[in-house]
Amino acid sequence: MSKVREITPHVVVESIVCGEIREGRSYTNWRPRGSGDWLLIFTLDGAGSIVTDNRAWQLGVGESVLFRPDAAQDYSTDPSVGQWSLRWAHFKPRPHWMPWLAWPEAGLGVGHARLGAEAAERFGAALHRMLLAARLGGTHATELALNALEEALIWAQRGLAGDRSLGFDPRIRKAIAYLADDPARPFSIDELASHCGLSSSRLSHLFKTQVKLTPRQFSENLRMDLAAKLLSHTGLTVAEVAFKAGFTDPLYFSRRFVRTFGRTPMATRKGGPR
Repeated sequence: MSKVREITPHVVVESIVCGEIREGRSYTNWRPRGSGDWLLIFTLDGAGSIVTDNRAWQLGVGESVLFRPDAAQDYSTDPSVGQWSLRWAHFKPRPHWMPWLAWPEAGLGVGHARLGAEAAERFGAALHRMLLAARLGGTHATELALNALEEALIWAQRGLAGDRSLGFDPRIRKAIAYLADDPARPFSIDELASHCGLSSSRLSHLFKTQVKLTPRQFSENLRMDLAAKLLSHTGLTVAEVAFKAGFTDPLYFSRRFVRTFGRTPMATRKGGPR
């Protein structure tokens, strides 16, 4: 007679319970009726074996699985690998999270995310902040842990949606971050290239190929967006807005603004809330 499999006790969750573990071949969990909350698992090292719809499949490094509250939870260390390091979270989602929990299904009620390198790195980093907040405790620790989990779910959605920017060369992402950090800051292509560890010609080529804009065009878009927000939400004059957006000549700024938005700065001011 076959041995009856022991059911893993449920985790009692008010909002979130999370952790990080490293297990060997004997590690296994079985909750045939789910746990009554959502369960997220992210592989850091080794591999897990997930069983859904009577089919076993490997959960490798950088991959994540998401069990719905009523989905059977059948997972263990992959025997072919012999060890599994994972971060996990049992949680009850905030209402606005629900669209972010619609992962591609690997089985009934079981979502699966195989993210690219950049999305997986950001996803894992957010889960690490979740874990630290929960471990350290203190005032509003639960809210901090939930906020970090929310960030992780957003990165997962961006990765699953094929967000083009996540595939950019890391040096181009560094250039973009530099420009966005202070849109009004003057810069030269040589300076930006040095900051990113590239030659000027290589930076210009990679930037245009991947972002579909030159660094100057990308910078001007950032400055125009900043100017539009300042016009809509402050009482600054057009000249003051131009200066804060990195333009020394208000007339030139106005011409570029019309070219970008199809309306004058003053028309934007009249139409926007303040």
